[in-house]
Amino acid sequence: MQSTRAKGVRVAGATITLFLSATVATLAFFGDTAFATTAVNLSPGGPFTDGQTIAVSGTGFPMHSALPSGLEIIECSDPGGLVANLPTDASTGCDGTTVNGSQINTDASGNFSASYSISALSSSGNSNINCDATDYCVLWVGQDFNNSFLSGPHAFSRPFEVQAPTATTPEAPLAIALPVCAAGVVGAYLFLRRRRSRSMLTH
Repeated sequence: MQSTRAKGVRVAGATITLFLSATVATLAFFGDTAFATTAVNLSPGGPFTDGQTIAVSGTGFPMHSALPSGLEIIECSDPGGLVANLPTDASTGCDGTTVNGSQINTDASGNFSASYSISALSSSGNSNINCDATDYCVLWVGQDFNNSFLSGPHAFSRPFEVQAPTATTPEAPLAIALPVCAAGVVGAYLFLRRRRSRSMLTH
């Protein structure tokens, strides 16, 4: 007959085995969401231009069923373009007015693709951060930049700079219009001259 102590050891062993099995199952279930490595990619090239729409994609985020509210994208400062200088708080390191306007949903694998409009930002003008041709910035992508900036699933893009849009000089349209007008004047002159010549021949 087995002792009470032996029975206790068997029960404890079974309990531990059950706990480990449940833990492994839980990790497997959340493997593509909570514990995945997130990453964000941007359109090739750069620096970008103020107002330019670029492609943004990502992997390793929670699947749509686990995150029905979707992802958010905002523009943040990254002085020097260094990982050590990435913002740790959205209220001081990012511009909340740059958050994407439409909902961004992930697929069943936690991937997404979206379009985003880049903004040139200046702390002395339209923003609380700098993001221009000399100040690097990044895009933050995550669940909720207000309440879970670093605690929730998120990722930063590579650093980039933003240039002012290329101005259209008035000389360019003028250079095109002048030859067109000149050709029109010459054509009208030749037409009237031919018509006059024909008129003289008939009299």
